[in-house]
Amino acid sequence: MKSKVLFSILIIFLILVLTGCVVAPELTNRFLAEEVVYNYWQAIINRQYVLAKLYCVIGGVWDHKTDEWEEYINTNSEDVCSMVMVYFDKFYKPTEIIENNAVVYARIIIDKIVLPCYSKHNLLRKKMSGMDIDVFEYETELIKQNYPYGDWKLK
Repeated sequence: MKSKVLFSILIIFLILVLTGCVVAPELTNRFLAEEVVYNYWQAIINRQYVLAKLYCVIGGVWDHKTDEWEEYINTNSEDVCSMVMVYFDKFYKPTEIIENNAVVYARIIIDKIVLPCYSKHNLLRKKMSGMDIDVFEYETELIKQNYPYGDWKLK
């Protein structure tokens, strides 16, 4: 009786192990590439530009794009009466994997909120209030690095 129970547990364990090991490599690569793009945008949203650059190839297009985003956010947030909010909306098309390259399609939304307040020079004049919304759709290219294995970086 004990041997039948142990044998049954062994068979169930083997089935669980084998079914867990069968993962399509393109799904894993797709997930990993999308995760890098998502983490990059979360770093930009949180204004952690050095962290965002860690997801990029040094000196690449997205490395320079990080500097552009930092300047854009800082320039539009300088005024006391305005605020910039950056949102990661979604992946608007399926991710494409071609050997060691990937293209991830990300949609980013920017809300620039202008609050009513007095200007610095004229205390009697109020600034206009409102909201300006911009939508950016990026075809983000990534390359698979060999260090560490399977690590994706924005080109």
